[in-house]
Amino acid sequence: MVIVKRKTLTLAERLYLPEILRGMSITFGKMFKPKITRQYPEEPLPTNEVTRGQPRLRALVDGNLACVSCGLCEAACPAYAITIDGQETDRFIEREPEKFEIDMLRCILCGFCEEACPKEAIFMSTELELAGFTRASFKYGIDKLKRSTEELAPRMEYIKRINQRW
Repeated sequence: MVIVKRKTLTLAERLYLPEILRGMSITFGKMFKPKITRQYPEEPLPTNEVTRGQPRLRALVDGNLACVSCGLCEAACPAYAITIDGQETDRFIEREPEKFEIDMLRCILCGFCEEACPKEAIFMSTELELAGFTRASFKYGIDKLKRSTEELAPRMEYIKRINQRW
């Protein structure tokens, strides 16, 4: 039989005074610091080139998409949020997406699609807000995903700059 000798607690330890005092000191320390509150709808969230918002498709100068429906972004997506159906074209590019759809409720904004794309056709934008009334409204098709190269230029320059180090 093993006998365990326990330490006898002082009155302060039995009343949990050290823990209570430590907790109160943290509370009072936070109470007198300046408040950090953002008035969200009126004051938009700050964004810059590093911000990974919603994915967008890059449109070329002639209005066509840079996407060639290779399916690499669809394969790289860990949330299975991207669906692509390709079609043949008469242009120099052999294929283009007939249907390119991203389910934004499934998208985790990881940026893997951006990294996987060999044609620099998909980039993460600075658009952060998601709002809608139905589940179907969060399935973005080509018309909602298409952005001009000028709109995506800051993110494109950032991606080129960070990839030059390799």
